[in-house]
Amino acid sequence: MVNQFPVIKRNFLFLVIQEYYRNYENNNKILSNYVHDKTPKNILTLLKICLTLFYFSKKPQYAIVNDAVEEGKYSKKEKLVNAVLRNILLNKNKIKYGKFIYPNFKKILDKIFSSESIRSYIYSTIFTKPENYQISLIDNQKAIYKKRVFILEKKITEGCFVQDIGNFEVINSVRKFFKDKTLIDVCAAPGGKSILLNSFGFNVVAIDNSQNQINKFKDNLNRLDIKMNIQKVNFLKAKFTQKYNSILLDAPCSALGTFRRNPDVIVKIDQSKIKKHQKIQIKMIEKSLKILNKKGFLVYIVCSFHPFETIEVIDKIMQKHKNIKLHNINSDKMIKRQSGYFINPLSFKELGGSDVFFVSILEKIK
Repeated sequence: MVNQFPVIKRNFLFLVIQEYYRNYENNNKILSNYVHDKTPKNILTLLKICLTLFYFSKKPQYAIVNDAVEEGKYSKKEKLVNAVLRNILLNKNKIKYGKFIYPNFKKILDKIFSSESIRSYIYSTIFTKPENYQISLIDNQKAIYKKRVFILEKKITEGCFVQDIGNFEVINSVRKFFKDKTLIDVCAAPGGKSILLNSFGFNVVAIDNSQNQINKFKDNLNRLDIKMNIQKVNFLKAKFTQKYNSILLDAPCSALGTFRRNPDVIVKIDQSKIKKHQKIQIKMIEKSLKILNKKGFLVYIVCSFHPFETIEVIDKIMQKHKNIKLHNINSDKMIKRQSGYFINPLSFKELGGSDVFFVSILEKIK
């Protein structure tokens, strides 16, 4: 929807939407002093947007109120909207934004990270603009991490591609498990993991079912002058005549772990949708195991920390398949939880933090 607007408005709207979701619970707390429980949901949303504009934009206050009142007329609530906003403006200097976090999001996060220091740090990153990272195709002594990771400034540096530092850490830590340099990357587009593996010397067969994402992947490859085998394939429906020793499965998920740059996921947690994700994730792992050779390795990754998409998925696989062995990962940037590992954003604090990823290493032993 935002992409329908001109670029200058698009950027403004994007920033407003991000702050709206980052401060969703803060706005709920503030508005509770000015509205009652029977206030229509659409009017509450309108008022929360106005609060966001008051505190996080340079748009004139009178213009915000006037636009909101006009919008309120469609629901015949213009008087209510006007009264609430005028009252808020009278008390604007007294209103302080806190660090209130959407309860459901906090509850899920707390299940994974038992350390208070880690949780406190993650909570704080919700309210700050995250660092963007770029990864070099070759080692560079000037990099801030592992000779590969740089802060992304205004534009991508030649010979680099965009990838979160946590994402880089996962691939860099698990690549040693892939004994065979020919690797199939399932759900590969837009290609960050494939490109990184290619830079480490792997011959990647990249497949994905989204043409839009594949187009982005190809744009990245063209810019980096890299040749790679990309195929548009519906993995679950496809028939494979070849088996592999090395498989990377970056499965579809809720993307909860990307909350810093996509704060809308904080308030859009839908258990039924996540359960559907889990079914697809399990099917994808089982399909991967069918095309995995004996003694081969499957790396399962999701950018989520929801137990349904992470620990529970692997637990169900291990209960059903007795020919699978789990392996430990040697990384001081990850925390082990039962059947897999989560990136610890606190370990990247001095570098600007990270998204949260889950990874599990499965070997087919017979």
